[in-house]
Amino acid sequence: MNSYLIASMAFLCIFGGALGGMFAQRFIPSHHLSKDSQDSVKLGAGLIATMAALILGLLVSSSKGTYDRVNVLINEAAADAINLDTTLKNYGPEAAPLHQRLRDRVASVRSDIWPKDSKNRKKCSEAFKNEASVTTLSESIASLQADSPASIQLRNLALQTLTDLNRERWQIAVESSSKLPLKLVVIPVLWITFLTFVYGLFAPRNGTVAMVLFFCSVSIAGAIYLICEMSMPLDGSIKVPSDPFDTAIELIGK
Repeated sequence: MNSYLIASMAFLCIFGGALGGMFAQRFIPSHHLSKDSQDSVKLGAGLIATMAALILGLLVSSSKGTYDRVNVLINEAAADAINLDTTLKNYGPEAAPLHQRLRDRVASVRSDIWPKDSKNRKKCSEAFKNEASVTTLSESIASLQADSPASIQLRNLALQTLTDLNRERWQIAVESSSKLPLKLVVIPVLWITFLTFVYGLFAPRNGTVAMVLFFCSVSIAGAIYLICEMSMPLDGSIKVPSDPFDTAIELIGK
């Protein structure tokens, strides 16, 4: 989903509706633009405005919810990676080689999703797709020698933590790859386009009115952009911050 394109198309539709209404004034009989006609039309327009505001509010809430859920999962995944590293440290020198492998895996995901060069960014689903490294790490932990109840408990704890980390990475991939249905954006935009047409139809044709309608259109397009971006929390330009993974990389293996 191209957020810039959708927001630009929304702006063109909404502001185009306003200009179309102002242009249509000259072709409509004057008695259709009377005060009574304006009151009746604005009553219907007010109902549509209420519905459009309700739908946009629900879309903002839904997109923000997706963004927040992925943010929480990113924090939990980073915390589990640090916890796994701590468990391996407590296990002893036998698990020493696994620290660097865990750190490399976390660093790889971090560089794929939050690269310094945006051209090298991978989609979240691709960044978390490397199943082989997770499976190999799990097999390596399972093969650790456990000669005492304490070491058995630590090995089982490490395997459980890795299982939780694996579950979280797929939750992140699924949550961040879900797409916002385009119809949920198109329908409110059409409603708002009709509203701006009505406002332009009854508004005086001057620069001040045109400027106000222009900025109203930009504001709605900005809201559409935010909705689209927050619905893609790891693949858009407004992304969940990488601070938890940076902290994990800094702490793992030390």
